[in-house]
Amino acid sequence: MKVMQLLPALELGGTERGVVDLARAMKKEGHATVVVSSGGALVAELQKMGIPHYGLPVHQKSLAAFFLVEELVKIIQRERVDIIHARSRVPAWIGWLAARKTGVPFITTCHGHYSVHLMSFVMGWGKRVIVASHAIGRRMIDEFNVPPDRIRLIPRGVDLSQFTFSFAKFEKHKGPMRIVHIGRFSPAKGQVEFLKAVHLLRSRLPHFEVWIVGSEGRGKHRYTDLMKKTVHQFGLESCVKILPPTRDVAGLLAQADLLVLSSLIPEPFGRVIIEAGAVGTPVAATWLGGVPDIIDHNENGLLFPPKNIPAMAEAMYELLTDREKAKNFAVKLRKKVEEKFNLEQMVRKTIEVYQEVRKRRKILVIKLGAMGDLILVVPSLRMLRERFPDASITLLVDRKLAPIVSACPYLNDMILVDRKKLSNLFYLLKTARRVRREGFDISVDLHNNKWTHLLAYLGGVIQRFGFSRGKWGFLLNRPDRTFEVGDSPIRHQFRVLSKAGVIKFDDALELWPKPADLEKAKEAITTLEPKEHTKIVGFVMGSSPNWPSKRWPADHFVNLAKRLLEKYDARIVLIGSPQEADLAKPFYSFKSGAVLDLTGKTALEELPAFFKQFHLVVTGDTAPLHVAAAMNIPTVALFGPTDAKRHVPPGKRLDVLSHHLPCQPCYSGTCKIKETQACLTHISVEEVFEHCQRMLGS
Repeated sequence: MKVMQLLPALELGGTERGVVDLARAMKKEGHATVVVSSGGALVAELQKMGIPHYGLPVHQKSLAAFFLVEELVKIIQRERVDIIHARSRVPAWIGWLAARKTGVPFITTCHGHYSVHLMSFVMGWGKRVIVASHAIGRRMIDEFNVPPDRIRLIPRGVDLSQFTFSFAKFEKHKGPMRIVHIGRFSPAKGQVEFLKAVHLLRSRLPHFEVWIVGSEGRGKHRYTDLMKKTVHQFGLESCVKILPPTRDVAGLLAQADLLVLSSLIPEPFGRVIIEAGAVGTPVAATWLGGVPDIIDHNENGLLFPPKNIPAMAEAMYELLTDREKAKNFAVKLRKKVEEKFNLEQMVRKTIEVYQEVRKRRKILVIKLGAMGDLILVVPSLRMLRERFPDASITLLVDRKLAPIVSACPYLNDMILVDRKKLSNLFYLLKTARRVRREGFDISVDLHNNKWTHLLAYLGGVIQRFGFSRGKWGFLLNRPDRTFEVGDSPIRHQFRVLSKAGVIKFDDALELWPKPADLEKAKEAITTLEPKEHTKIVGFVMGSSPNWPSKRWPADHFVNLAKRLLEKYDARIVLIGSPQEADLAKPFYSFKSGAVLDLTGKTALEELPAFFKQFHLVVTGDTAPLHVAAAMNIPTVALFGPTDAKRHVPPGKRLDVLSHHLPCQPCYSGTCKIKETQACLTHISVEEVFEHCQRMLGS
């Protein structure tokens, strides 16, 4: 596995040292690392380990940074990177865009307490969002709408072999006590407030010295000047030294009697605290952010409220004067670091995240069409599950149709939408935001219109598969351009699936009736008082409202029923929607107990259970035909204006009747020739009855 670490620079900060430690440890584990940054003092350390570093100005907070995307894409492809791991906002934007172009999984680590604005949201767009503390995890969930299942808590860890614990600093002291403050020079880190606390401390403890270690970064000096001005203002020149960053943080901390962290905003974690714990230096720190994950107040260190200068001075005084307490705190902190904040644990958990992202893909299947079309998607769901057994598969579906596949064992989740509202821009954006929150790797668009293409694109799906149709096809980055090539429904879908990596074709339909629905169906059929050899025949007389041309004449159904009653003492069950209730009226004259009228009386999800009770179904080209095929019920299917080759569902017990007139297929909802619906009226009752006999006999 090869992971790209993407961060602004490789100076001597905690984030940067953590990246170097992780790269070293991953190399020992047999994994490779590529680092991209603008450079810095730690590049040489990477090069000594033989770890590639690419220098790009990914630190620049300007629109010019987006021109680096293509360059990063080339590096990703050249190095054959498996994971992109971004650790700051500008690099994350560049990495996220490169990930969309290359299809490489993208993850983030939140090293900051980010303000809520557009530039920050990208840190929550990773397939996994690593946080170092509970506080940052909660903020990413509450303020950046990151789903909790994408958050991974991995505390920072240190290589304990590089830190020697010593009791020497707690023995009789030679010379003044030394307080150290390490961190980037910034108002957020509170160095000025720290200096004010030092001023208060000096009135009670005159002999000590202070080292403030860090820098503002390249070309910046305003806050450093303010620190120097504060030192002069309080006359602290004799005890305060402002020092540049150092690689030897362990050595620096080993020389200190106390580490102080004075941050004014929540720290994501506080790596320097665990480094202090590793060498046995007591800690006093701000009670904010991730610090309480490490320091248990008055157990292994002291915490004080942010901006409370007297409380900070009091904490420093207590730990510098009560050395037995300070020693006890240091021992307990070292033990906690050994148990919870060691490098091995951090590396193991990070690699687990990488492997999880590579192995457990998130796949979005989009199908918003009619019920029959949705049933035809089931084989595709099964093929995807067999190809990607560990994947999380979600179906984006019209909420009215979702019940028909609610029990599908190949799905992990469904996103329910109102298909008719997708043309509303606000509803579309709201739905796309829901899709984006899920962080899908792959979308398989089996609906293929501009709205579904837009959903996948705006939803940030990395690899978007589907048929490229018309001017909106450019939104797919893995398109199939053979939509117009005729084929059976499942094989048509398979062309898209094969581009997504599915190899084995399987077109068997399935549906899963619920036990309660089966009981309801059995009870309904018993009202017909069937005998042992009675045949239960389902009639589907209607069609969707836009396709009256698909209906075999009602009087033909009536005459067919009479033939079946005479031959088999059959029972007829009428299936249809509430709008088709009038089609059942001609059957009211039949003798009692011969016909069960269920038009408008069954929910979508109940249909499979009722069809399971039938010995035969007679239907036109409409959704219940697919239900019958999925339940493996002998079926006589009557095709008129549509092409059976393209629309008949797969099934071994289907008998198709079509007369193949010159006007067929017309794909028109209303017949436009003189002899209305000749394609279906020419199918005689006798023909259908003969096919029924054959299917019942089989």
